[in-house]
Amino acid sequence: MAERWRRTTALALLLGCVSAAVACSPAGHPAADKGGDGPRTTAVFTPREPLSERRLGQTADLMRRRAEGSGLRDVVVRAADGKVTVSARGAVPGQMASLGEPAVLVLRPVVAVAPSGDGAPSPSPGAGVAEFQALDCSSAAERKDHQRGDGERAVACATEVVGGVRAKYLLDPVALNGTEISEAEAVFDQENSTGWQIRLRLTSAGAKTFTAVTGRLAAQVSPNNQFAMVLDGAVLSAPAVTSAIPGGTAVITGNFTRASAGLLAAQISGGALPTPMDVSSMTR
Repeated sequence: MAERWRRTTALALLLGCVSAAVACSPAGHPAADKGGDGPRTTAVFTPREPLSERRLGQTADLMRRRAEGSGLRDVVVRAADGKVTVSARGAVPGQMASLGEPAVLVLRPVVAVAPSGDGAPSPSPGAGVAEFQALDCSSAAERKDHQRGDGERAVACATEVVGGVRAKYLLDPVALNGTEISEAEAVFDQENSTGWQIRLRLTSAGAKTFTAVTGRLAAQVSPNNQFAMVLDGAVLSAPAVTSAIPGGTAVITGNFTRASAGLLAAQISGGALPTPMDVSSMTR
């Protein structure tokens, strides 16, 4: 049963690039509205934890770069009164709110994977097993970030639903974190026609770690040969590894649109926000 739900998308060694031309404002300052096609969407974000004026300005700049990178047009960003206001054209549903997500990406080896619900097979006894058995990813309340630290095991839910069921994962400690990713690009896979994906380029240190870890995973049997790509506690994909992967690049695949791939690439490239930014109002 568990085999049906395992993600076996192969990691790839690919290069690519994407660019977006948008009008934008300097961090924390509004820019003149230069017009453009489509309706303008404006969202006001409130930090979940208080930020100093300097940190709020840095957060506004990061959100601006995310908006630009995701393909939004005529971007205007302002930081004032403890809040950040983002205004842009071309937003699709959910895109503006996603600009305020932390976007912490880590890569964790898979210990076990199973469909949520009764009758799911259990891994051998060990750390995190009881939490894994109890996790029900069909409940929205349980689809949250369960990670307690990079050096500890964690449970997580898949972002995608397969056959009406959302898989759950038991994951080993973090093997690679976002600081070891130097660039993320959204590209369309024309060679295999698998749609939009995010290609990651690693730092030199990250590339060495990635080669070593994938070499170790390749010697394991499924699902212990899988590498979960975890964003804010949710598994984006968990590709199987068949051999060590040198070269310092990897691919995140999934049911991405052009907009969602561009936003995720912009989030990863820009870095994580210091705290989640909740939408307090949105107008269009």
